[in-house]
Amino acid sequence: MSLFWKLFASIGVAMVVMLVATAYISYELASRTFDQANIEGREPIIEQAAEVLAQRGERGLREWLRDHTREAPREMVLLIVDENGDELLDRAMPGEVRRLLASGVQRGGRGGGPGSDGGNRGGGFGGGQRPPNLRPAQLAPDLIAPDGEAYRLLFTRPLFSVFGVLTWPGTRLAVVTIAILVAAVTSLLLARYISLPIVRLQRASRSLAAGVLETRVGSPSNRRSDEVGILARDFDTMAERIQALITDKETLLRDVSHELRSPLARIRMALALTQRRASDAEQPDLTRIEKEAEKLDELIGQIMTLSRLRTQQEPTREPLLLEELIAQVLDDARFERPDARIESHGEGPAKVLGDPRGIKSALENVVRNALTYAGTDGPIEVHLERSGNDFKVRVCDSGPGVAEEDLTRIFEPLYRVDASRDHKTAGQGIGLAITARVMELHGGVVSAANRAGGGLEITLRLPAGA
Repeated sequence: MSLFWKLFASIGVAMVVMLVATAYISYELASRTFDQANIEGREPIIEQAAEVLAQRGERGLREWLRDHTREAPREMVLLIVDENGDELLDRAMPGEVRRLLASGVQRGGRGGGPGSDGGNRGGGFGGGQRPPNLRPAQLAPDLIAPDGEAYRLLFTRPLFSVFGVLTWPGTRLAVVTIAILVAAVTSLLLARYISLPIVRLQRASRSLAAGVLETRVGSPSNRRSDEVGILARDFDTMAERIQALITDKETLLRDVSHELRSPLARIRMALALTQRRASDAEQPDLTRIEKEAEKLDELIGQIMTLSRLRTQQEPTREPLLLEELIAQVLDDARFERPDARIESHGEGPAKVLGDPRGIKSALENVVRNALTYAGTDGPIEVHLERSGNDFKVRVCDSGPGVAEEDLTRIFEPLYRVDASRDHKTAGQGIGLAITARVMELHGGVVSAANRAGGGLEITLRLPAGA
């Protein structure tokens, strides 16, 4: 069944339940609270019936009652019962009237009229014997015919009907109360039925967008036969397809990089042999070829590392000190760039659980990126700070910075901003992507921001229990 018809049917059922419950409750309340002695316009009706009975007898009373029934208000019915308990127009009597006639309180004499035997006459209005000195309360009046026959006048509600009930006193309050309750319950159930799978789908979408390719909506949402179920199944199919495409791409990239290693190794070996036999005039060209081969080898290594990290779900977790890893990375940086000015500021000890190799690689890529693009404009600053349960490593340079629209994209693989597309820079656009993936595996995050005084600041936030 489609979602449209489920909503339509739910609202329809709610309306039917509301109407039936309103009619039932109103009928019960009206039946219990109907007061024979406090009916508006009661006395004139009784007097008119008594006058008709005195002048025209039982036959005239029956005709008058038939005419009065057609003219009476819809919310009230007059019943006239003879001593045998039969209604003059042979109408069915509601349960409240039958209980009234059978009640000991209502059963009694004819109100002291002609022919009264003091309430000891058997059979009248249900019969039964009472002590001669007992006269019960009279809530229903009696009419005495000239021949001494007694007739009892009873007022009651009309027989049950939906539209008739809606005109009874108290029905409006019952309708409002039940409508609110039914609407609230129905709305709650509908909201839960509709929103729960949508919330689950929303969470799955965010998880997939965050890079968790194994995310699926799953049951019970994808087992539904309505539009939400179709959407959940389509989402799962899309997620499977995306995962397959990315996995195939990563596998292809890894395989190609691996296959490139073998011919590259042979090229470097042949280059080394050629350098031995080459003249001094040819050496600069061969040195340039060797340098480019090294860059290619480094790029292939980074691609294989990124591909491995992309398919990895959990990192190795070992106790380590961040300040020691930072010191190792900065020592290597000073060795490679003796002319660079590198400053370190730390708050120790910074103990975390994580992959030492991966975290060190992430730090190296950020520091090398700062050294590459900062040039000689100023020092490189590395700050280790504690922020709650996390540790922050801030790497600041004094370079040209990055355009605001590129701050989030510099962590994408092979992405390089326009200002850095220069042959003098050694970056390949892979290092920061590796850093972002390492942080993600450890439950951390990496971000970039331009400094107020110029330059770029990259922050690595790593949980202490990473």
